[in-house]
Amino acid sequence: MTSSAQVSADRDAVLTLTDVRIHNDAADEELVHGVSLRLRRGGVVGIVGESGSGKSLTCKAVLGVLPEHVEVSGGSIELLGRDVAGLSPQEWTALRGTSISAVFQDPASYLNPSIRVGKQVQEVLRVKQGLSRAAAKQRAIELLDAVHLHDPEYVYEQYVHELSGGMLQRVLIAIAISLEPEVLIADEATTALDTTVQAGILDLLVELKDRIGLSLVVVSHDLAVVAQLCDEVLVMRDGHVVEQGPTSEILHTPQHEYTRLLVAEHEQYGLNSSATGPRPPAPVSVPVLVPEPRSSTMPASTEPVLQVDGLGVHFGRGRGRKQALEGASLVIRPGETVGVIGESGAGKSTLARAVLGLAPVSAGSVQVAGRDITHLSGRERRAFGRDGVVQYVFQDPLRSLDPEHTVAVSVAEPLRIRGGLDRAAIDEAVRRQVRAVRLDESLLDRFPGELSGGQRQRVAIARALISSPRLLILDEPVSALDSANRVAILELLRELRSTVGVAMLFISHDLGSVAGISDRTIVLYRSRIVEAGDTARIVSAPAHPYTRLLVGSAPTLTSGPTDRVQRERLRAGLFVS
Repeated sequence: MTSSAQVSADRDAVLTLTDVRIHNDAADEELVHGVSLRLRRGGVVGIVGESGSGKSLTCKAVLGVLPEHVEVSGGSIELLGRDVAGLSPQEWTALRGTSISAVFQDPASYLNPSIRVGKQVQEVLRVKQGLSRAAAKQRAIELLDAVHLHDPEYVYEQYVHELSGGMLQRVLIAIAISLEPEVLIADEATTALDTTVQAGILDLLVELKDRIGLSLVVVSHDLAVVAQLCDEVLVMRDGHVVEQGPTSEILHTPQHEYTRLLVAEHEQYGLNSSATGPRPPAPVSVPVLVPEPRSSTMPASTEPVLQVDGLGVHFGRGRGRKQALEGASLVIRPGETVGVIGESGAGKSTLARAVLGLAPVSAGSVQVAGRDITHLSGRERRAFGRDGVVQYVFQDPLRSLDPEHTVAVSVAEPLRIRGGLDRAAIDEAVRRQVRAVRLDESLLDRFPGELSGGQRQRVAIARALISSPRLLILDEPVSALDSANRVAILELLRELRSTVGVAMLFISHDLGSVAGISDRTIVLYRSRIVEAGDTARIVSAPAHPYTRLLVGSAPTLTSGPTDRVQRERLRAGLFVS
């Protein structure tokens, strides 16, 4: 493990943290306990750990943006040889963007929805460098091109809502590098992105590091992301660095029990490069995912819970008419889980909305529990919703749960809407359901903001299951969670499927999660199902070029430069941006 003395003595470092401690004055509590790291010029250091480990707080200290009442209480932070721990707000404003910059998880939160994105790139250049309007526009277009946005002149004129998540992240990276900083902090920069988009952003960061000489600090809860980018890794837990060293040593011979747990969790619901099996007929070495070995407990003749035939969905009219889904067909029987995977805009959420009766069906049919719901009237749709036959679990429970409702009120909501039960019966059902999702009853009086991400998602699952639905639609239910919570939620879903027998439509951009829970998988690409079948076959021997790209883009603990070259070949063949 690197000592504090060694860190401080290294003159090649562009960023040095020596025994940094962070304290919350309001609560009189130390949050980060002595972090030391060295980032050399042109190097990449990763910080990995679960939510609340202190990794993002450490980066906020490096950027000078700690929350109110939180401060660096010990140690030193040196940026380009300058101690920055005690800088004034004006001094930090001068440094940020020019010496150090950052890219965060949700780019839409950091971009103004009312201003064209090109203007936002241009604004940084005009304010910081004093460029004229014309010169700033030209430079902004050059930056959008530098981050490989197709048709940068077109992107320059778009608003935030008109671009995909991956495109917005590239815009944010363009802004971050616009003033040519020497250090870039990427804080969960790929967490909520689709697999292929995530791989593209990671490849871009590596390219920028080599091309313009960036030094990177990569913050992630995903060990595979760290494995692809970082020379050195710090593993944090509860504000402490529990292990630190070269990436290959940390990931392949971890010493600390917590690091070994993180590696084991990734191997359980991730990629297993040592697994054997048939390889896809493509010029790429594709690692094999490890699906859950499970045979369906329901006979093939069981009546489907969901049957979709030739489903088509279009939005808009005339020249603005857009095909969101075309010719989609699938069947889910009781107790089965079907995974849906594809990039942003492929039609995953459109499919889910059509099943809920919330998208305009232009062709085909949707039957739920034997009832055709394709063209229900508004009144019929509301009555169907009250029955609770289909329930939905969203990606972000903090947004889907009312912040002013306690856990008890949120979980009870479907029963109150349906009616027919007195308060005592509802209260008992809530307690029973909370126990079923492995939550303590002491949390019933808590509000969503007082819970962890994993606890909030369990509340959302409890609310969805309390009405005993026949079909559960899970839309990216684990994509925003750290590895420990992701594994815990997936295990909970597997357990509930066995005990409750509910059928599941599991939507995700994470191929490892899909493989870990799904019996069958459908792959959506450009509004069409391009491949469908047994999950084990899909991930070990994908037939369609896009599926091969998905498997090849899934991050592994052994990914390297060869994988990036192979992905570029597949992207070029598919014209995937």
